[in-house]
Amino acid sequence: MARYIQTGVRKVIGAFAGVGALVEDIKGVVKIREFDKWDFYQKWDENNYIKDNRLLQRLKDKGFPKLKTLIKAPTNQANSYANPQYIRPTNTDNVINAEYFPKWMFCGKCHRFKHLKDWWEKWEKVIKQYDSAPLVKARDSFVPPKCGYCYEQARINKKGNRYHELTQTRFIMTSSDGKISDVPWDKWLTFKQQAKHEDDKTIDFGDWNKCCDKQDLYYKQGDFEDLSGINITCKNCNKRSSLVGLYGLSYASGKDKQYRYKMAIRSSNSVYYPILVHSLYLPSASDIDENSQLKIDGWLKKNKDTNFMFDALEEKYSENEIQDYINSKEASTAQKEVTYRQKEYQFILKSPDLSKDDFIFKHQTIDNLDNSISHLVQISRLKMTTVQTGYTRQEPLDIDLFLDGKTDRIKPQYTSSQAQNTEYLLGIENFGEGIFITFNQQKINNYIEKRRERLNKIFQQSEGSALFKNKFSDAKHLAKFIFVHTVSHLLMKELEFSCGYPTASLSERLFVDNNDMQAVLIYTVGGMEGGYGGLASQANPHKFKQLLDNALERAENCASDPICYHSDGQGVSEMNLAACYSCALIADNACESFNSFLDRQSCAE
Repeated sequence: MARYIQTGVRKVIGAFAGVGALVEDIKGVVKIREFDKWDFYQKWDENNYIKDNRLLQRLKDKGFPKLKTLIKAPTNQANSYANPQYIRPTNTDNVINAEYFPKWMFCGKCHRFKHLKDWWEKWEKVIKQYDSAPLVKARDSFVPPKCGYCYEQARINKKGNRYHELTQTRFIMTSSDGKISDVPWDKWLTFKQQAKHEDDKTIDFGDWNKCCDKQDLYYKQGDFEDLSGINITCKNCNKRSSLVGLYGLSYASGKDKQYRYKMAIRSSNSVYYPILVHSLYLPSASDIDENSQLKIDGWLKKNKDTNFMFDALEEKYSENEIQDYINSKEASTAQKEVTYRQKEYQFILKSPDLSKDDFIFKHQTIDNLDNSISHLVQISRLKMTTVQTGYTRQEPLDIDLFLDGKTDRIKPQYTSSQAQNTEYLLGIENFGEGIFITFNQQKINNYIEKRRERLNKIFQQSEGSALFKNKFSDAKHLAKFIFVHTVSHLLMKELEFSCGYPTASLSERLFVDNNDMQAVLIYTVGGMEGGYGGLASQANPHKFKQLLDNALERAENCASDPICYHSDGQGVSEMNLAACYSCALIADNACESFNSFLDRQSCAE
């Protein structure tokens, strides 16, 4: 039996199958290993390089000083077998490595409850005893994991099903330092007997012993649907306990015990939050290859001019392209996210209509549009590069806080075992289309003045949040962000109502600072709905006016009104005002701000 499962390449960068994520499949639940432990890691070539030097330089200057290049997530094809149990890749070099997790499993027939290591030892023993099978065959037949005790009994009785698949427990432990572990089930019975006499804040399971020397655990589910209906029993010492109290389990972790493990359901959203960096490709110095960049960097240290570099590179690039690279290198140093996006914003606004291989856009006439819109740009083709730099558990983390190293309460884990010293980061290139909209500065200023007091509370809450602290320079910056972000969501929901685009197939990229930048890019990429010009066609001024009018009209009412409309705090950390799933919230993967900082009052009036 094959030891492979199948997943989409875009899921490898993100919440579904990124490094450290749990992936559910008919063969069990697996955890994706670090990028440098994949078979693919040693076998890529130049065809796997991502050409976005602007993004590469930013990550080198801030967070990953030894970074050499960005690598595309591997693509592969499965064989033609219809049965997923027998899937094999056509290219075994382009595979992603994973391991079973949770590792504690029970048999639904005999109810034995053991660690994966113990299950494998038993399976290997009985297969060798009854089948004289080689180790490779024993391993293949163990996918998904099976009960060796039931197999042995069926062989002895010479009847019955030999293969009983094991079930992984759905309870796990996650820590705020990004770690994940099984619940220490072998110490659960001892803990349950003595924990009521202890302060749970001082619990250290390393100090607890097993219930007995020859522990033989069984996991049985009774008639009750809650935790009282699940019992752990040791057949050797006859100790028994239900799982009541499991949700309150918490204990210290980390070298200085400053982080805490908490119980979680393995499918919970809080188990895994990827830290992603997105970059809109700008056709300029990004076309200079890595070797030429290294040469230019060396010549700069020797004070060589662009004319020398032009000749030394044998006229491979123009002097303007070389100068663009030098300028982008100087400008990229220690850029924050808002500064990084400002270059994209200025490029689209100040460039005339463009038609390049990876970027095609056209400015639209907006005479008949609402005066709250300053620019409307139809983007027929774009390239969005996404790189995963790390991940957290229990709480998400803002990309600026991650790159700045300001991670006191939440500690991230990296996608490579080399952490910030890695030479490679994994990413994907997405090609798609979109609509770029900028808003009238005076209109936004009027909105801010009317709602200054209402928004101050949200600003104060954001400053007290580990996720959003320092995201906004002041209350004015926050107010602009809420306005632009809310309009973005309303337009995306209207595209769903009017044009059939699921919001999960759309994405937003917000351009908001404390000065004169207020815009949004709504886009979709290949592999999702609308990859053939459907979204870009909505940038036609007549169609867009109708789209905007309908979105604002729909925002006036919500199924949860008047409670929603007059709310003074709801959603993640109460960072939303008049916004809920009935009116302004969208699919989590479509929003880049965790469905926070929304208020349809800002638009509906």
